[in-house]
This record gives sequence, structure tokens and C-alpha cells, in this order.
Amino acid sequence: MANLPDPIQNAASAFDGLPGVGPRAALRYAYFLVTQPREVVERFARSLQSLAEKIRTCDTCGQWSDRSPCNICSDPTRDSSILCVVATSPDIRSVEETGAFKGRYHVLGGTIDPIEGRTPDTLTIRQLLSRITHHPDVKEIILALDTDIPGDVTCLYIRKQLTSIPVKVSRLARGLPTGAALEYADAHTLGDALKNRKES
Repeated sequence: MANLPDPIQNAASAFDGLPGVGPRAALRYAYFLVTQPREVVERFARSLQSLAEKIRTCDTCGQWSDRSPCNICSDPTRDSSILCVVATSPDIRSVEETGAFKGRYHVLGGTIDPIEGRTPDTLTIRQLLSRITHHPDVKEIILALDTDIPGDVTCLYIRKQLTSIPVKVSRLARGLPTGAALEYADAHTLGDALKNRKES
């Protein structure tokens, strides 16, 4: 990025640090902002500043929020007997969009993956156990984690930690997505569908 004015170079470098954005796309974003009216660029800058200043994690569940406790944790209509354990804050939005869950959440901050430096100590598993222990009204834990190796390892680890606590532990059903054809399903997915079959 030689011969570029420092502000353009700095903006492109900032965009280049975003996931999925390469140097060329980052430079296009910087050039685009240069063409915008000053008030548009200032509004964009203020929105980023607001992220840095106002977003925090909820002290109860760990999701991103502008207050603590968050809207879900402070909602008295939510079912406090069911706790849905997710890896990250965006996972909560995915579950909420189904409209099928009315309980509360706990965000782990990722899944166990030693290669990536994520061990049980780096996640909020200890806080989860403490939360369940100190709130005996929690009757069920739903492990809503990805169906990959880190997700499976994390589920197994949490289940083991919960063996001495009288609480039901369940996991999201796995199997064929709606509209899928059997001939295109891999053996693992089809196996899960058979194990999680239900009466029709």
C-alpha cells in the first residue's frame, strides 16, 4: 500500500484485520468510505466507538449486552429451570430466532480445542457449574453446541462434570435436515438420524 495517504492506509489495515477480509477487499472498503459524505463516515466511526464503549458481557449468562443483567436474564417470564448452553453470543440469536426456547442461557466462550488454545479453564465451564449448584431451580441443561469434534468433546466434558449434580442433561437432536435426500447424506449424519428417530 505504498504511496497511499496514511488515513486510507490505516483504514485499509483495520479492515484487513477482519475475518474473511483480504487486502484487496480492505482497500475497496477504505476507498468506498472516502467517497461517502463526511456525516456518513462519522456515523460509521461513532457506531464502532459505541461497540468499544458500551458492549460488555452479561455477568449472569456471559452474552454480549449493553447492560448486566442482559434483557434475557432480567426477563421474569423466562423459564429459569432450563438452561441452554451455547458456545458464543451469536448462537443465542440463532436459538431465539426459532421461537421454540423460552428458558435462559449460558455462554461458554467457545468449545474445547487444545490446538487452538481453548482448554476447560479458558471457558466459563466453572461458572456454569457454580451457577447450577447455587440455583437448584435449574432442572435441565441443553447442550446446544456444534456437532463437530470440539463440540462433542465439550459436551462429554460438561456431562462428566455434571454427573454428581441432579440435573437432566440433553443435547440438540442430530440428523437429516428438512428436505434432504438420503442418497446425499453422509454415514455419520444418517447414523445420527437413525439414533434420534421418533414416532411419526
